[in-house]
Amino acid sequence: MCTRLAILGFGRFGRIHALRALAHPAFEVVCVVDPDLQAREAAQAQGFAVAASIDALPGGVQAAAVVTPAHTHADLAVALMRRGIDVLVEKPMAESERDIDTMLDAVRLTGRHLFTGHIERFNTALIERPWERTPSRLVFHRQSRLPGTARSVVLDLMVHDLDLASYLLRISDDEPFVVLDVRAQGDGVHVQARVGGTQVDLHARHGADVSLASMGWSDDTSWNELALSNPPELNQSDALTRQYTAFDHMLRGQQSPLADAQAGAVAVRRALAIVAKL
Repeated sequence: MCTRLAILGFGRFGRIHALRALAHPAFEVVCVVDPDLQAREAAQAQGFAVAASIDALPGGVQAAAVVTPAHTHADLAVALMRRGIDVLVEKPMAESERDIDTMLDAVRLTGRHLFTGHIERFNTALIERPWERTPSRLVFHRQSRLPGTARSVVLDLMVHDLDLASYLLRISDDEPFVVLDVRAQGDGVHVQARVGGTQVDLHARHGADVSLASMGWSDDTSWNELALSNPPELNQSDALTRQYTAFDHMLRGQQSPLADAQAGAVAVRRALAIVAKL
């Protein structure tokens, strides 16, 4: 039986979420929610039922994807969980410690599931772990064509790699993340940190000519590099589709690499620690 799903937000990425979920055999997209009339009209033009707010959600919605501006994530996710709805919220999970605590409290009080859309966990380049020995140094480069500020560079772009570092290194959520150096240069932010026994360098910037991402690592004997921005092969599903498969698995009590609320909170808290040093 398909999970009855609502998509909150029909902007640039919300539209992609809606189309991927629509094509996924595990989900039935019953409604797109957006307060903007033009967004609702665009969703209707693609065949979706629409609502202006979650107060107008149809009955029987079991899960929701929150694909709205980050400052709205906490209020929407908490309201959904209080309605008995499981939630997948886009990264960053939140933008403040207060919102993080509010969301985690709602998980405990409602007993609902809350997951964070750290989509890079489903990157086609990372289907298999790229190393056998834990690297001594890990370097991320990420850039976007979109404009932004130093704060958004960290919370919107670098947060991908803050989560990836913990996920790939298999670092527990309570492992200390030590920020050694933070430098803002032009449209970019460069960070040097240490987690576990690995030095992690993160480079991210907005306003680039092209959107790209890559990862390099050293195991003290060799240097390796991996592009993270290549499209999937013809016989591979895209990362967002695989993320929805993982969401379905978690809703059914199965294991998957999907980031839970705690992992999403850890990534944001590390991002906020960097922002505090800008």
